[in-house]
Parts: sequence; C-alpha cells; structure tokens
Amino acid sequence: MFNNRLTRILSSMTVSIIFSGLIVWLTPEEQPSRILIMAGGVLPAGLIQAFTFFLFFFGMTEVLWINSRLTYEKDSFIMHLLPEKENWVLSTDDVKNLKLKIQDVERSQKFYLTDLIKKCCTKYALSKSSSEVMALTEAQLRIYQAELENEQSFIRYVIWAIPSVGFIGTVIGIAASLGYAKDASSASGIEKVTDALAVAFDTTLVALILSIILMYVVHSIQKKQDDLFIRINVYVIENLINRFYK
Repeated sequence: MFNNRLTRILSSMTVSIIFSGLIVWLTPEEQPSRILIMAGGVLPAGLIQAFTFFLFFFGMTEVLWINSRLTYEKDSFIMHLLPEKENWVLSTDDVKNLKLKIQDVERSQKFYLTDLIKKCCTKYALSKSSSEVMALTEAQLRIYQAELENEQSFIRYVIWAIPSVGFIGTVIGIAASLGYAKDASSASGIEKVTDALAVAFDTTLVALILSIILMYVVHSIQKKQDDLFIRINVYVIENLINRFYK
C-alpha cells in the first residue's frame, strides 16, 4: 500500500483537494459556521488551510506506509524460523543447514529477521564465537533502525512544516488586517480588520491541532518500531546465539 512516495504525494493531494472542496461547498455565503471558516471554507483565505491539510494527509500516508512495513516485518515471527524448543543445541552443521533454510525463505520473502539470522550463521561459521555473533547482532540492529529512521525523514519534515505554514498564514492575516486599519473608523472597516485577524489565528490553530495529532501517531509508530527490534533481538539471542554448541 502506497509503496511509492510519489504515489503517496499524489494520493494526499487528491484527498486534500476533495476535503477542502467539500468544506468550501458546505460553507454558505451568509452566516457561515465558525468551524467551517476555521477549516478553510472561505476562499482565498482558506488556501493556507488547504495546504496544511495536504501536509497532514501526506504525513499520515507516510505513517501508514511505515506501519505496513512494521506489520510485514512482524509476520516473520509466525514462520518460526529458529528452533524454539527448550534444550535444543545447534552444532556447526545445524548452523549451516539453518543458513540454507533461511536462503530458501528469502527467495520468496525477505525480512530483517531472515537477514540477521543469515548474517549470524555466517559469522558463527567463521569465528565459532558467540560473543562476536552477539556484537554483530547489536550492530546490525542499529543499521536496521537507522534505515527505518531515514525512511521517516519526510515525516519529521512535515511535522515541522505544518505549524510553519500556520504561522505564515498568521503573518499574512495580520498584514491584511493592517491594510484595513485606515478603514477602522467605520463599522464595515472594523469588520474587515476582525475578519482578517480571525483568519490569521485560525491558520495557526488548525496547524497546531493537526501537528499534535500527527505527532501522537508518529510516537505510536516509533514505539511499535522499538518493540519490533527488541523482539528481534530477544528472539535471536534466545533461539540462536544461546543454542550454539560450546
């Protein structure tokens, strides 16, 4: 799902256009709802909110892609790739056969777990040292984590960009209100100033709400990612490294 970033960008753009168009369509010309105005129901002032929603939807599609990747990696435990019975000891020949088994699995499916097991088997065949295999496991897990962290660079950018776009909308709204300041002596002039200020603060409010939601989702994914690598580490130590024949 959404494996290509360009696809995720285009999907987010489509959703944001549909969403913003629906908000504008639902906003009546006379006495519009305050919530609809805040969501960008009045044009051209609502263009800032529309772009904010695009960034939010793009960030969410990035999160969904990372979540699908983590779910895929989690499925590797269902395959029971390592011996899980108690008191099972692996000889050198068992380790070689295990590596061949993992290579067969990787012809159809490749996981972080299969890659790590294969590297551990190779390291043990060369060194016959459990401590060296343990060090390799820790180093390899850091590489996997860095790889996933790199994939999340666009999410971090979006989290920063959303409130920044909101602040840009605030600056534009305040500048517009100052342009109406000369008309503030009349009732219609005061209305123009207050409307411009309302738009100014609405853009920041919407941006902050969306960024809070996105940050919560991102932190939830981060916890899921940490749990995955902890589980991989424990699984390999308990069912592979601790079973090497001393």
